Amino acid sequence: MPQPAQDISELELIIQNYTTYFIFFDVVFFVMLIVGVIFLIHFIKSRKKLKESTEYLHYTIQGQEEERERIARELHDTVAQNLRYCKSLCEKGDAQENLPKIAEILSKSLSEVRTMSYNLSPPDITKGDFLSCIKNLCQEFNEVPKLSFRLSILENSDASFMTKDEILNLYRIIQEVLTNIVKHANADEAVMMIRNENGSEERGLYIFISDDGCGFEPEEINDKKHFGIKGMKKRADLIGAQLVVDSAPGEGTQIKIFMGRKI
Repeated sequence: MPQPAQDISELELIIQNYTTYFIFFDVVFFVMLIVGVIFLIHFIKSRKKLKESTEYLHYTIQGQEEERERIARELHDTVAQNLRYCKSLCEKGDAQENLPKIAEILSKSLSEVRTMSYNLSPPDITKGDFLSCIKNLCQEFNEVPKLSFRLSILENSDASFMTKDEILNLYRIIQEVLTNIVKHANADEAVMMIRNENGSEERGLYIFISDDGCGFEPEEINDKKHFGIKGMKKRADLIGAQLVVDSAPGEGTQIKIFMGRKI
C-alpha cells in the first residue's frame, strides 16, 4: 500500500515548505521591524535637533534684535547728541573760542564708537586670546555706577585650548550674564572668577559669576525678563560647554560655566 506513504511525504513536504515560508517571513518581518525602529529613532532625533535648532535660531534672532535696539539707542543718546551739540557750537559766531570744547566732545564720541565697535567684534577673539577679551569686557562693567564688580583670574589659568568659535560663544555668554546683572539684578556687588581644574575635577576652564541682587525663580526662565538665559544655555550646548544657573528670590544668582578640554 504505497499511497499512505506518498501522502505522508507530500504532507511533510508541504509542512516543510510552509515552515520555510514562515521562517523567511519572520526573518523579513524582524529585519523590517529593526529598520523601522532605527528609522523612527533617527526621525525623532532629527525632529528634536530641528526643534532645538529652531529654538536656538529664535533666541539668536531675538538677541540680535535686542542688540540692534541697544546700539541704536546708544548711538542716539550719546554720539548723535554729541555731534548735534558740536554742530550748534560750530554755527555760533564765536565758534573759534569753542574749538577746545568741540575737540573734547569729538574725542569722547570717538571713544564711545570704539567701545561699541569692540563689543560688536572684540579684536582679541581673532587672536584667540580669551582672557584678554574678558579683562577688556569687565573693564567696561567696572565703570557701571552703583555696582562693585571684581574679576579674579587665578594664576596660570589657561584658555588656549579653545577654538575661536568656542571663545566667541563663551564671550557672548559672559557678556549676556553681566548685562543681565546690570539690567535686572539690582545688585550692589558682582564677582567673576576664572580658573582651571582643581585636583580631581574634569580638565578645562571653570568660570563662576555671582551677584547679591534680587535673584529669581529658575522656573521663570521662560519669562521675557529671563528670556536670555535659555539662549545662553543653547549657545553653551552649541560649543559643548556646561552652564548651571542657581538662583532664588532675594538670594542673588550664581552661574557656573565649564568648558572642557578636548582629549
